[in-house]
Amino acid sequence: MNIDDVFEERLEKWSLLGFDSKLDTAIDNIEEWTKNFNNKEIDILCELLKKFDYYTYSNVSEIIKELSAISKEKFDLSENNSIVSVIRKADGKLGSSSEYMILHKMVSGLNKSIYYESLEAIKDEEWNNIKNIIFVDDCCGTGKTFMKFLKQQKKSFLNKRIIFIVIEIMEKAKYDIEDYAKCENLCIEILAHEIREKAFKIDDKILSPMFIEMSKKRHICEKYIMGYEQTEALMAFYNNTPNNTLGLFWLQTPENIPIFPRELAGIPGWKKLSKEKERRAKQQYEAKRE
Repeated sequence: MNIDDVFEERLEKWSLLGFDSKLDTAIDNIEEWTKNFNNKEIDILCELLKKFDYYTYSNVSEIIKELSAISKEKFDLSENNSIVSVIRKADGKLGSSSEYMILHKMVSGLNKSIYYESLEAIKDEEWNNIKNIIFVDDCCGTGKTFMKFLKQQKKSFLNKRIIFIVIEIMEKAKYDIEDYAKCENLCIEILAHEIREKAFKIDDKILSPMFIEMSKKRHICEKYIMGYEQTEALMAFYNNTPNNTLGLFWLQTPENIPIFPRELAGIPGWKKLSKEKERRAKQQYEAKRE
């Protein structure tokens, strides 16, 4: 199987609405990424590439616009009964959801005054009038971030409709969120452009172990060989590649030049200084005790 042909075919699909810098990187790296694999290993990469999806900014904008239109029609959304907000991480940092909420704001046609960065900004008496809470994100690998976020909210979601608009969601994550909704007596509607199966079939006793060995040869961290928490995702977006995606596609090592490298966030200087002060204080304390 010729991997160049497979890549060209996928590239044609990914670039339907134009090229971007991520696709340029993929084109530049494809030869380096695939060299030194044997024929059987190349066949495995070809099969994975056939299922891999990449989304440019233009792709994402069109999809969010389409899913927004579906949600408005299906649930009769308006500024009188709905708000749109952000899925925040447990550490308080903003993730891709904030960026996708802004995209939704640009293309949905909904009143811009119903967009909130935090649900806490809404007064309790106003909260009672809201029927629909909309969240938007690029992908959902395990569903844990979304469910944990809902659990941490002080506002009650009982008798509300939670609408989760997402470009891609893993099949298991969808089932887990639906199970969580039943257990908590919540109404959660998932609107996804793509519901994704794992990269390898559960009963696969040959290709999956071979892929693991291929990844180990390239010194891919075991934690990410099959994607974070063994998610086995095959997706990347204009703003980043999820760590749920198979590590060989995004994790850079001296032996692996991936086609969709993940942008890893560094520690800001002010945080480094704080950690260094903490380390010195601890050393001084321990020295005094000796």
